Amino acid sequence: MKAKVLAQRWSRSLEWVKRDTVLRVAWGGGLTLGFILLFFLGTFEWFELRSYDLRHTAFTHFPFNRLPNPPLQTPVLLLRIDEETEDHLNVRANDITRAMYADAVTHLSEAGASLIGFDIIFSRPKDPRQDKAFAGALKRAGNVVLARYIGQKGHRVPLQLFRDVELSEAMINVALQKDRCLRDMPLLALDFSGDEPAPVLTMSLELARLYLNFEGEQELDLSRADEFLLGPLRIPYPNGRMLIRFHGPPGTFPRMSFWRAVKGELDPSEVRGKIVLIGPSTPTLHDFYCTPYLQKEATTLKLEDSEQEVKVLGALMDGFEIHANAIQTILDRRFVTRSKNQKGVVPAILVVQGILGTWLLISRTRGSFVTTVFKWAFYVGIGTAGLLMLWRYDYWLDITPMYFLLAAQHTAAVSYQRLIERKKRRQVEGMFGRYVSHQVRDFLVQHPDAANPSGRKERLTMFFSDVRGFTSMSEKMEPQEVQQLLSEYFTEMTGILFKYEGTLDKFMGDAIMAFFGNPVPQPDQAKRAVLMALDMQEAIARLNQKLTAEGRRTIGVGMGINTGDVTVGNLGSKDFLDYTVIGDAVNLACRLEQNAKAGEIIITQATCDEVKDAVEVEPMEPIRVKGKSEPIPIYRVLRRRAAGG
Repeated sequence: MKAKVLAQRWSRSLEWVKRDTVLRVAWGGGLTLGFILLFFLGTFEWFELRSYDLRHTAFTHFPFNRLPNPPLQTPVLLLRIDEETEDHLNVRANDITRAMYADAVTHLSEAGASLIGFDIIFSRPKDPRQDKAFAGALKRAGNVVLARYIGQKGHRVPLQLFRDVELSEAMINVALQKDRCLRDMPLLALDFSGDEPAPVLTMSLELARLYLNFEGEQELDLSRADEFLLGPLRIPYPNGRMLIRFHGPPGTFPRMSFWRAVKGELDPSEVRGKIVLIGPSTPTLHDFYCTPYLQKEATTLKLEDSEQEVKVLGALMDGFEIHANAIQTILDRRFVTRSKNQKGVVPAILVVQGILGTWLLISRTRGSFVTTVFKWAFYVGIGTAGLLMLWRYDYWLDITPMYFLLAAQHTAAVSYQRLIERKKRRQVEGMFGRYVSHQVRDFLVQHPDAANPSGRKERLTMFFSDVRGFTSMSEKMEPQEVQQLLSEYFTEMTGILFKYEGTLDKFMGDAIMAFFGNPVPQPDQAKRAVLMALDMQEAIARLNQKLTAEGRRTIGVGMGINTGDVTVGNLGSKDFLDYTVIGDAVNLACRLEQNAKAGEIIITQATCDEVKDAVEVEPMEPIRVKGKSEPIPIYRVLRRRAAGG
């Protein structure tokens, strides 16, 4: 019968564990699937762009700026039409003449420039003689690429006079992302102004193509949706854009002021074999864009073809320097690849992370050192991996969904743990709430294994007390008086019992049964029980003073305490269980209480051996107990032992 009951309890425990595990798996799996769906919906895009920018900014700060990073070796030279140029040429940037441009082209060509690219569109005629002089300089140089713009509302192209003598023509369109920053660019657009659509390469790709000077026919292949093929060039091209590998914040590329080229004050060693990009760099021309390199204060940026202004945190970079970064990206063939654009990569990572997180949610080690290490390793590891992969492999790992999932897993684990703790608290309160103090109850919630209701053998200390002569006294009292007196008495006694963290077994009429050492182990259980009994006797003396002052009957209480091996647990019938103790040691404690006179505390040898350093005792006449051949030595507790006594 006992084996059957144990089997039933074990089966119920397994069922609860299975339900708990299934719930944790469902919680963890649901979180993971939800975040994968949010990823596909683009929920994290704004945050991911910010994290991408932060990674670029981190490269310029300690300790990441100490990473091995060879100096930029580039054939690109920037010629800036800046405030210095305006001062030296005594003209505003908008009013620089075609003759000045012609002089610059001539001097650059003579200095040995490999290619000259203009980030300026010469679409309007000006002084005819100067236009002709500029066309002549273009023809003599033979290495100038002019800019054009392809828009939905129309195109802006160079004058036909210039188109006849240019080396090539390229578009300077840029495509800003939702946050008005520029991290990628299209490499090609179609010109529908003719009889058939004609492909037009972007300035950066055209200059790189001409500089590389590939042999043979350079066939353009657009058959692949995620790759741009031009001759031997294979460029990752998801969504019709190439991610730019920015080599540093604004000012990274070699530069000089445009006026030096106009006046011929050039050092040929700085120009020879270079791709020279000429573009505006004055605030009045508004040719600058937000980039991934963040700055502390937001900058107001006027939108293209609009009077609207926005504030951005990205450091502003001249448009032609952005082209320089794109050119270098193509020349180095170090293209940035984003995990989002590789089908299944981010969802697969989230699934793995979800499995690990769910395992920890299921694991009984949650909240332990292992869980803490895992959590912080993920927090640090995700960011470090994202940073190092971008630095070392030009790989843009989408880390924001991982961080959000990790935070959600942590929140879910904490929330679930609180639910479980509340459930355990209710279970503990239902099992022990009437028996133990709130401190013991809180301990059992934190250490549920200690709250084991199954019957087991333990060495405990039992306490019994009884009001002497209460039956005859109560017969002379009104029921309300009996109830009031017992209520006052029990309130005082249970308060002291719980102060010493004892377990209340039951009230039996006017008697109290309690024990120490369970459900919370107490190495000093005997000492607690005896000191509690002394406090109870003192409290009874105070209560009697109060009763006397009120003209009511006083009481006297005898107490018995024994330490020994007992069976403890939920004991009783199928329909009614009681958390209690049974055994010879319990019966002996009850027998001591029956022999104790009012005000007496009687203990056994087993208890005395554990409290002799704390209290003073005196031997009493041994008692005989049924089933024992030898008399049992007993002692009367007199008082607390004086400190140092």
